[in-house]
Amino acid sequence: MKRKSVVIPIYRYIIPMNLNTERLDPHYYEIKEKLNMKIEKVNSAELSELCEGITDGTRNAKDFSNEGIPYIKISNINNQEIQFNNVSYLANYLGIESKAIIKKGDILISKIAAIPKVAIVDENADGAIISPDLLRLRPKNMKAKDIIFNFLNTELGQLSMKLAVTPSVIPKISIKEIGKLLIPLDEQSTNTSMYLNLEQVNYKQLLENFYNVDEKRYLENLSPNLIWVSKELSPDRLDVLYYQQCNTRLYMDFKERLRNEEWVQLSEVVEIVDKTISPSEFKDQTISYIGIKNLDREKWLIHTTEKVPYKTVWSRARYELKGGDILLGVIGTKVGEKEQPLAIVPNHFANSIASNVFVVLRTFYLPERYILWCLTHPFVRLQLRIKSRGGIQPFLSIHDLKQVLVPKLPINKINEIDSILESYQGGDHLDIS
Repeated sequence: MKRKSVVIPIYRYIIPMNLNTERLDPHYYEIKEKLNMKIEKVNSAELSELCEGITDGTRNAKDFSNEGIPYIKISNINNQEIQFNNVSYLANYLGIESKAIIKKGDILISKIAAIPKVAIVDENADGAIISPDLLRLRPKNMKAKDIIFNFLNTELGQLSMKLAVTPSVIPKISIKEIGKLLIPLDEQSTNTSMYLNLEQVNYKQLLENFYNVDEKRYLENLSPNLIWVSKELSPDRLDVLYYQQCNTRLYMDFKERLRNEEWVQLSEVVEIVDKTISPSEFKDQTISYIGIKNLDREKWLIHTTEKVPYKTVWSRARYELKGGDILLGVIGTKVGEKEQPLAIVPNHFANSIASNVFVVLRTFYLPERYILWCLTHPFVRLQLRIKSRGGIQPFLSIHDLKQVLVPKLPINKINEIDSILESYQGGDHLDIS
């Protein structure tokens, strides 16, 4: 007698009001129910809260060779380690997105549900490139790395990863879903959760508190109907936006602050580098090139460079960099905005060549990170907007940039800002000493 297959109704795992229309596969709710019983009653945090980012690999890898930059696939991960026995190589980073470049301390997991693998990136794989079938987790700190890695290698961790699998011909782990994974924190040590809570402090908010500025006031009086032809009309500035900025409440607040605080011209605290490279010196060389796409604008970092023949970028390549230099984008519609290209050059990117879309700032005596903070200050960005010229493609001249005023805070606050920004950017990952 043929046995009938048993269909388990979905209400066994979830009541209708909790049904997610994006997930109609019963196994999702079965796993979720099991995990709820074991994880949700303990001290836990979502995986995304413990990571700086979760990304997958690149689909742009091509022209493989026998040497160069390792290209890591699922088959190269065995016994929680990256094996180089049968690895492929790429000649350079050209066309490779920063999301696919791994560094020491990252955690890799297989995106293919049927091949569960987890590994930690060591110094041998630092700078390698991963395939699109791998996910890269970048923990916020060493403690978070240990907690995540240890959990994912437990039976409960493996079950949790199944929750992030979306149904398809080849079931794969979803980046969106895996970020929601609950990771149990170490309940045996109260110091662990305290440590993580401290690490999860919003460093950017702390930095913004030093501004002591309500930037929303920028929007006040910024009207497209503003009558800008006034007694303040200057023959040197006939652009509407200039007068709109100068008539905002934010600008009035800035003028008031200048009466009560110490502000100095940018040229007094940094050198604006005007020496450019000699084309003849690099004519037949391959260089490490830095453009806007090589910057992490959220953390004001350079995350990678491109190895390219100089002749392919000769019209844009301008400045040879030193560790601790600051790159500031001075061309384009983002001048003076929060998204304005801005980054510090770590020591390991020294001697790279920067694009002419940047100016290079070299500090005299104040910490580099403090200068970086100054350039993010709402009153400084307001000046950058005011001093920028041009319509379709705004630009900021070196002459005007030198006259921009920056705050000069007491030394104890300068050191505090330097310390907070170092933690926000990743601390030991950014050596600019």
